[in-house]
Amino acid sequence: MMLTVFWVLLSELWNTLGQVLFKKSTNRLSFAHEKSLKSYLDFLTQVIGQPRILLGLLAMAAGLIFWLLALSQAELSVVFPLGSIQYILILFASRLFLSETTDALRISGTLLITLGIAFTMLGEV
Repeated sequence: MMLTVFWVLLSELWNTLGQVLFKKSTNRLSFAHEKSLKSYLDFLTQVIGQPRILLGLLAMAAGLIFWLLALSQAELSVVFPLGSIQYILILFASRLFLSETTDALRISGTLLITLGIAFTMLGEV
């Protein structure tokens, strides 16, 4: 079971890195908030030109490989709730790398998720 937790943690660390890279990239882009095909195509053209987007995709691909390793070790009903650890990682990463604010409500919600992960793991001990 510890190996499964290890694979999930690696997967979610890579996925978190990918999300941070995506957010840093999209913060630099301009997007016309009109709902037209041209505005979406312009945005897509900008996205394709961002090196961090490519790095984010590679990070997510690495995360997928570790996720598949975790799935090969345990049942989906165990692995999937463990993946919720990404909520915790994103909370810290968004504050640390993106200077986003974290209020008491977000922290409380993250603590509830942590409790849910703990309850899931208790059934497997």
